[in-house]
Amino acid sequence: MVKKLLAFFIIIVMVFILIGCGKSVETETNQEAVLGEGNELKVLNMALFWLDANIEPTEGWHGWTLSRAGIGENLVQFDENMNLKAVIAESWETVDERTIIFHIREGVKFHNGKAVDAEAVKKSIERALDISNRDDVKFPLTSMEADGHKLTIVTEDAYPTLLNNLADPVFTIVDVSAAEDPNFKYQPIATGPFKVTSFTPDVGLTLEKHDEHWSGEVAVDIVNVKYIQDGSVRTMALQSGEIDLATQINARDLSLFENNDEFVVHKGPNLRIFLLRFNMDKPYMQHLAFRQALAYGIDKETYARELVNGVPAKGPFTDELSFGHQGEDFYKYDPQKANQLLDEAGFIDTNGDGIREYQGENIVLKYISRTNHGNDANNIGIAMQSQFKDIGIGVEVVQVENYSDMAKNGDYDLKWERWTSAPTADPENFLSSYGTDGPGNVGNYSNPEFDRLYDELRITFDKGSRDQLGMDGAELLMQDVASLFLYYQEGTVVTNKKVDGIYRFISEVYYIDERVQVK
Repeated sequence: MVKKLLAFFIIIVMVFILIGCGKSVETETNQEAVLGEGNELKVLNMALFWLDANIEPTEGWHGWTLSRAGIGENLVQFDENMNLKAVIAESWETVDERTIIFHIREGVKFHNGKAVDAEAVKKSIERALDISNRDDVKFPLTSMEADGHKLTIVTEDAYPTLLNNLADPVFTIVDVSAAEDPNFKYQPIATGPFKVTSFTPDVGLTLEKHDEHWSGEVAVDIVNVKYIQDGSVRTMALQSGEIDLATQINARDLSLFENNDEFVVHKGPNLRIFLLRFNMDKPYMQHLAFRQALAYGIDKETYARELVNGVPAKGPFTDELSFGHQGEDFYKYDPQKANQLLDEAGFIDTNGDGIREYQGENIVLKYISRTNHGNDANNIGIAMQSQFKDIGIGVEVVQVENYSDMAKNGDYDLKWERWTSAPTADPENFLSSYGTDGPGNVGNYSNPEFDRLYDELRITFDKGSRDQLGMDGAELLMQDVASLFLYYQEGTVVTNKKVDGIYRFISEVYYIDERVQVK
C-alpha cells in the first residue's frame, strides 16, 4: 500500500511539473492599475486555433499571431475587403517603378513608449530583410533612407509588389533596440493597440491595451488569447462563456450560433485553397485528356459541403478577389464524360479487373498528405478512391508525418497542398509556383503560354492590368488542369453579442484591431 501511495504521489508531482513546463514570459500587471481601483475592466477572451513556439515576426509565419491579436502593425495593411490602407505610414507616393516615399504617421509609439520615426521603421525593415527566412516576401533593396518622418525605399529593379510585400506580418514594425533582449521573441515590442504581458507556448497570451496607441483610446483593457486547436473545444468554450470570440468553427457546429440571438456569426470563403498538385513527370499526367478526366471524376461540391468546412473551388483564387475567376467551373462532376475522355485517349482496361492500364501497367495513383493536414485530407482521399474507381482509376491513399522526401523523389501522383493563395492581395506569389522554373513548382508543371503571362505579370505595375493577368493565368491553369483545385476554406468568426467592432478579414491575417469593443 505504501509503495502504491508513493507511486501515486510521484505521478501527481510529475503532472504538475509537466503542466508548468514551457516558456512563459510575463510582466507583472496589476489589472486594477490599468484603469484605477474601482473601475470595471473591459476584458475580451478569444481563442486562436494556431500558435507557434514564439511570436518573433521574422520567423516563418509567426508574425500572423501579432497581426491577428492586434499586437503588431505594418507601414501598410489590408483591410477587411483586401484594400490597402495606411497604418504606420499615414500616406505614400510612388516616385517611379523603383522608388516609394512613405510619410510616417506622427504620434506613433512603441509599446515601451519610444517614438516611431522613419529611422525606427528603417531599422525594423532592415532587420526583417536580414534575418527572416521568408524569402517569398523579401525584396531586392538598393537603398533605404530615413529623414525625420519620411522614408524612401529604392529597389534594385522595377518591383510592382513592394507595397503588398510590406503588408506581410514579416515586416511588422518593431523596436529593434529591444530585440537584443532574449525574451523579445516571446514579448516583442511593436505598435499595435495591444501589447504582450505574458506568452506561454501551447497555452496562449495575455495582452494589455496600449495606452499611447496612435488611434486614440483603445476600448478594451485586457485580452486573454487562448490557444484552442480543436474546433469542437472552441465551440464548447463559446457556449460556456469561457471565450467571447473564436474563429474557424466546425461547419457542423455553426448552426448552434447562427440561430442563437446570443451570438454573431461572420462567415465566407477565405483565401486558403486546398488542392492536389500533380506529378507531371508521370507519363500519363502529361496527357491533357487524362487530367481532364480526373477533374470530371471528382465531386468537389460534396467534398466541400459534406467532408470539410469549405466552399467548392473553381480555381486558385476565390471570386471575392478582383483577379478571381468569375464564371463557372470548367470541369463539373461528370463521370460519364471522364470515362469517354479516357476511352478516346486509349487508357483502356484490357484484362477486366476494373483498372485502366498505361503501357501494360495498372494506373494506380499515389495520393499523399501529411498527418498535420488532418482528417480532411485523408477523408477526401478515400472519397476520391471510391469515385475514381467508377472511371477505372486506382488510388492509393498514403498519409505520412513528412512527405518532403517523397515529393523530392517524385514518389507520388497527387500531393495534398494548402495555400493562402493571395495574402497580400496579389496573384503573383501563388502563380509563381506553376512557372517552369518557379519556386514551389515541385510537380514540374510547364506551359509556355503560362510562362509568358507570368513573365508579363512580374513587370506590370497597373493594378487593373495585374488583376487581368492574374485572372488569365489562373484560368489557364484551370483549363489546362494544372492541379485539382478542391475547395476554399470557409472563414468563420463567431462572437457573443457583447463584443462589437469585429470584422471578417478575407485574408485571415487579422481578427481584432483598435475598433474592438466589449459592451
